[in-house]
Amino acid sequence: MKNLIPLLRAAPAACAMGIAVLVMATPALAQDAPPSTQESDWNVVAGLGVLRTPIFPGASKSEVRPAPYLSIDYDDRFFVRGPAIGVNLFRFGQDDRFRLGIITRITPEAEWDESDDRALHGLGKISGGVDAGLFGSYRSESWFAELAATRGAVLRKDRGESSTRGSGTVVQLGFGYTTRLASNLRWMTQVSTQWADATRTRTYFGVSQAQSLATGLQPYQPKAGITSYGVTTTLNYTFGKRWTVTGLVKYERLAGDAKSSPIVTANGKTNQVSVGAFLGYQF
Repeated sequence: MKNLIPLLRAAPAACAMGIAVLVMATPALAQDAPPSTQESDWNVVAGLGVLRTPIFPGASKSEVRPAPYLSIDYDDRFFVRGPAIGVNLFRFGQDDRFRLGIITRITPEAEWDESDDRALHGLGKISGGVDAGLFGSYRSESWFAELAATRGAVLRKDRGESSTRGSGTVVQLGFGYTTRLASNLRWMTQVSTQWADATRTRTYFGVSQAQSLATGLQPYQPKAGITSYGVTTTLNYTFGKRWTVTGLVKYERLAGDAKSSPIVTANGKTNQVSVGAFLGYQF
């Protein structure tokens, strides 16, 4: 399943989030944005990128689409990472290395339409949704760890009828390392995993009786459990004081009942790869 928080993969001194659309099991919610070039409580980086990602969670095909690049920080307390908005409620420990906070975000990566791919024919339409919850993080100069738990809702359309439904709970855990390879070049890598409750897995990987009749797939009611694990790496290059270029590669492997879904086994694949490139400007 795509990282519904974000992913919010905002590596230290890297861009945050057209990348957030990509990274579901990688919150990185409290990581630093690029250091400000002026004395201000505000730090804003914005730009545009391009992403190549699977059409839907477990898809065998990918699509290329433009992606916004946005990172906003205010006083190391309030932040925006692409489609996510969060607040660091508590900061403690040496150099404020531990953080606890709240996060909410839209989930555009969760959208799909049965016309997008033949594997989705008869499965209806999901028009995205919203996730909200809590996160905790630890960061040092080079190492970081993150844990986030969110609950969401999606707008779904089946057989011509639209309804808002709870999309369940997801818990995401990530560990990462970042270092400067040069004064203007930073590398980051992170391993992550995701656990989802039964409602979440059924939202994206389940097949109801009605969907079974429409698609020919076997009815499938997945249970709660680990749904994916993977690794993300980014390379961030700054130039001209205010410009930054970021490249990203993410590998994710579906696991548990998500991997065994007829949606995946019949027309999709377990291994998911996403790549992206972004250009940003610091205001």
